[in-house]
Amino acid sequence: VHHEVLLVVNLSLSPLLALFMAYFVKYYGFSEQSTYTFSKNSNIPVYFFMSVVVALFVGLIVSAEEIFRDRKIRKREAFLHLSNSSYLASKIIILFGLSAIQTLSFIFIGNLILEIPLSEGRYWLILFSCACFANVLGLNISSAFDSAVAIYILIPVLVIPQLLMSGVVIPFDKFNPNVGKPNFIPMMGEAMASRWAYEAFMVTQFKDNPYEKMYFEVDQRERTSFYKRKYMLTELETKVSYLWTERSHWRDQNHQGVKDALRLLKEEIGFEMVKFSMSPAMTAMTAKLEIGKVDSLALVDTREFIKLLRNVYATRLEKAIADRGLITAQLTDTKEKKAAFETMKGRYTNEAVRVWVESSNETNRIVEWNGQLIQKILLIYFEDHRPAHLFDFRSNFFVPTKHFMGRYYDTLYFNISVIWVMTLLLFVTLYFDLLKKLVHALEARRKYRRRNTAL
Repeated sequence: VHHEVLLVVNLSLSPLLALFMAYFVKYYGFSEQSTYTFSKNSNIPVYFFMSVVVALFVGLIVSAEEIFRDRKIRKREAFLHLSNSSYLASKIIILFGLSAIQTLSFIFIGNLILEIPLSEGRYWLILFSCACFANVLGLNISSAFDSAVAIYILIPVLVIPQLLMSGVVIPFDKFNPNVGKPNFIPMMGEAMASRWAYEAFMVTQFKDNPYEKMYFEVDQRERTSFYKRKYMLTELETKVSYLWTERSHWRDQNHQGVKDALRLLKEEIGFEMVKFSMSPAMTAMTAKLEIGKVDSLALVDTREFIKLLRNVYATRLEKAIADRGLITAQLTDTKEKKAAFETMKGRYTNEAVRVWVESSNETNRIVEWNGQLIQKILLIYFEDHRPAHLFDFRSNFFVPTKHFMGRYYDTLYFNISVIWVMTLLLFVTLYFDLLKKLVHALEARRKYRRRNTAL
C-alpha cells in the first residue's frame, strides 16, 4: 500500500507543479482587458528555468530512498550472490519510465496553459534528460547514506548549486573574476546539469521554432556583420589610433599598453585573414604587429585591411537584409499567407527569449581579454569559435553550436549529450559504490580522530 500511494503521489506531483507554475506564469502581467499571447509573455525564460529545476527536484525525490529502502532485504539476501547490475538496471528502468511519464505530463499541462505548441517535443527531451540525471544522482545518495534524514537533508544541498551555477540566478559574467572568465562559462557552471538544460531550452526555442528556422541563416549573417562593423572593427581602429600616438614606445619592451594593443591586432586580424582564406602575402603582414617590429608601413597596411573588412561586412550585411526581405515577401504575397505568417510568428516566437539570447540589455557589448575581443551580445548568432585544442567545447552562454573533436554540433543535441554523459558517470560511481566508499571512509576517519582525541 505504501508503494502504491507513493507511486500515485510521484505521478501527480509533476502535473500539479506544472499547473501551479504555468497558471501564474501565464496570467501575471496580463490584465483582464488584454489578450494573452505566448509571444508577449515575458515570463517564459523563467518558466523554462523552473521547469529544469522541477525536473531535477522531482527526479531526486523519487529516487532518493530507492536503495536505502531495500537495504535490509539486500543484506538478508546477500548470501545468494544476486547480480548487482541487474538490481541497478531494474531500478533505473523503473525510474526512467516514471520520469518519462512525469516530464511528459508536466510538458503537456504547462504547454497547454501557456499555449506553447505541443509539437515542440524537444522540450520534453531536455526535461527527461534532466530527470534521468537526477534519478541516478538520487540513487547514489540513497546507496551512500544509512539515514533517511541525511538523504532528504542532502537533496536541497544538491539542488541549490544547480540554481546558483545555472547562469540564471547569477549571470556568469557577474561571477568572481577568480572563478569566471569573459570568454567561457566557469568550470563549476559546466558541471551543472541545469546550465546545460537551460541553455538548450533557450537556444532551441529561439532558433529551432518553425518561424525562426526560415530566417536564422540570414539573421546570423546580418547580425554577425552588424557586430563586426559596429563593435569589433571600431575597436581595432581605436587600437591602431592608439599605436600612432605611442610611436615613441614601439621598441619599448616594458610598455604594456603598446604590447597589448599589438597582440590584440595580431590575434584578431590574423583570425579574420584565416577566416577569409587570405593569401600568404597578406597574412605575412601580421608578423610585424609585435613590439620591436612594428613600423609606420605595418600600421598603414593594418588600417587599410580594417577598411577592407568593413567593406566586406557591409556587403554581407546588405545581402543578408535583402535576402531576409525576399523571404518575407514570398511568405506574405497574399492576404491569406500574410495572416498565416503573423499567426506563426505569434505562436512560435517569444520576445523575452529573444532579448535573453541576444543579450540586448548587456552594457559591455565587447570585452578585451587575454589578447582577444570577446563578443558579449548577439551570442545566439555567434560563429567565430577559437578552440584551444581538439576537445575544447567551452564557449559563452547561448551560442548556437559547440565545438568538439574538430566538428561543430547543434547546441540542443550537444547539451543533451553532455547531460547523458554526466548521467553515465554517475551510474559508474553507483555501480562501484564510489560515493558510499567515500562517505564511509570519511566517517571512519572522523571516528578515528575522535577516539584519538579522547585518548
